[in-house]
Amino acid sequence: MPRHKLIVALAVGLFVFSSFLGCAAGMSTRYLDVGIEVFHSLGFLGMGWYEPLDVRFLSMDIEKLSADDAASVTRATAGCVGTASIPAECVALSGVDYVFARRFTAEPVLGAAYRVVLTNKTDAPLGVVLVIDGLNTNGGLAALGTAEDRKWVLSPRQTVRISGWQVSTDEALAFRFETPSHSQAADAAERGTIRADVYLPDAVSAASSRGTGAGSVIGQPTVLVPFASVTSLPLDIVDVNYARTSVSLGILCGETGGVGVRITQVVVGTVAELRGLRAGDVITYINAVPVNTCAELAAYLATRKPGDRVVVKVHREDRDFLLTLEIEE
Repeated sequence: MPRHKLIVALAVGLFVFSSFLGCAAGMSTRYLDVGIEVFHSLGFLGMGWYEPLDVRFLSMDIEKLSADDAASVTRATAGCVGTASIPAECVALSGVDYVFARRFTAEPVLGAAYRVVLTNKTDAPLGVVLVIDGLNTNGGLAALGTAEDRKWVLSPRQTVRISGWQVSTDEALAFRFETPSHSQAADAAERGTIRADVYLPDAVSAASSRGTGAGSVIGQPTVLVPFASVTSLPLDIVDVNYARTSVSLGILCGETGGVGVRITQVVVGTVAELRGLRAGDVITYINAVPVNTCAELAAYLATRKPGDRVVVKVHREDRDFLLTLEIEE
């Protein structure tokens, strides 16, 4: 087996093995640890607590550096030779030959605020582009996926918690797990995604690129700082998809043996829960179409798409009412 293929095979094997040991939940790369924390509100005075969101490893792609990026790394590392002490940037660049893209999936808590936790594992500064729904959280522009994107610059060993879209130096809009029609994504393929692109600094270049120092609290003022990436493309990518994969009202269906279908359970975090549906409620119509079995309900939903809105007629012990729901993924 050629040497580079052997290295790739070993890397994949070690990563998958570590995933089974639970390491994947931290979404750790060579240079960066990534976590997602969901805010659980107590319902008053903005009080509550953050809890890590469970994620599941899906796959990893490994590619050789492009010829241009490989040449840039060679140039940068060659510039380290002869220095009195080896800069941390040079140490971080040692052995950089491949780009790793790790993909994960997560179950969202719809409507809940969340934050992304980034930890620099190296002794050198890192440039991280945090992308949500295809938009760069540092400024809100569409992310290019290249070094031209504005980056959060993490100091050595620094941990930051980014909880909103930075729209000015001292103003941010909170991240929330949204339903499809409220997604920030212009492209449906980007809907429900959180991505971190990681760049290493050029150890010898005096040129500067776009960057922002990331504070531990996103609401604090930010400061523009220079950051020159050694490569034009990210060296590590963490991609989390939290979009639901099947059309759903957010309920579990049961037969009544007569008119309508009974809700046996409302899924936590779904629009159904947010709109107040309860276990025991009976649905008799959806968009004026009668439904008397779970199969009929499923058949109707199969004609819809995520983001569509439907009106259901609900019967409860004390009253009957109409309720508009947004179909989820």
